[in-house]
Amino acid sequence: MPKQLRAKKFRRVNELLRDYYGPVGDHSGAPLDTLIRTILSQNTTDVNSIPAFERLREHFGGDWERALEAGPEAIEEQIEQAGLAPTKSRRIHAILRELKQQRGELSLQHICEMEPEEAEAYLLDFPGVGPKTAAIVLLFDCEMPFFPVDTHVHRIAKRLSWIDEKDDAVRTYEILTEAVPEELHYPLHLNLVRHGRETCRPSRPDCNACPISRFCEAYRSGEVEPRES
Repeated sequence: MPKQLRAKKFRRVNELLRDYYGPVGDHSGAPLDTLIRTILSQNTTDVNSIPAFERLREHFGGDWERALEAGPEAIEEQIEQAGLAPTKSRRIHAILRELKQQRGELSLQHICEMEPEEAEAYLLDFPGVGPKTAAIVLLFDCEMPFFPVDTHVHRIAKRLSWIDEKDDAVRTYEILTEAVPEELHYPLHLNLVRHGRETCRPSRPDCNACPISRFCEAYRSGEVEPRES
């Protein structure tokens, strides 16, 4: 882990992003809903995944028991917009089936009563659930100390030299979950995601408008080509 990763720096970066974009909203929901919604978001954008999730819930009246009984083909018909519908529908149905067999009900609320490591391991046993997906559920719905890393967070962490160039998303997740103060996991994650979407884009980022450019090694070294004002 780079020596410059200090709590004070994370707090300052979060403050600057909050002042620039505004405070993040609260999140409260059912862990199973968040898990399914996050699976739908894999390898696509919110523009595609959110409507697919809403269509899926509306079709089954918000009753995952009905989705389980209907089968993966019926789920697939509702989530085509999210892409990879055959794969995602099978994964969702397998999770519902396994939960029903384990618990006799379709709920993941019990994971919020587990220790964080136990809850993470439990989620990772489900098909299609990786570290990022598990971290999102546990952070957003159980307020556990995990730091999800998507493409935006990974890109910004590299540009800020929070991680080494060779560190992949899984290693970045491990580093940031340990290094970022727990109370910042939720707001800093959301602020970085928004920053990556709106300002620190993959190509020609708007560095001149960036509120955290003073911390950006890629900007100082000229590694990125900023968008012209």
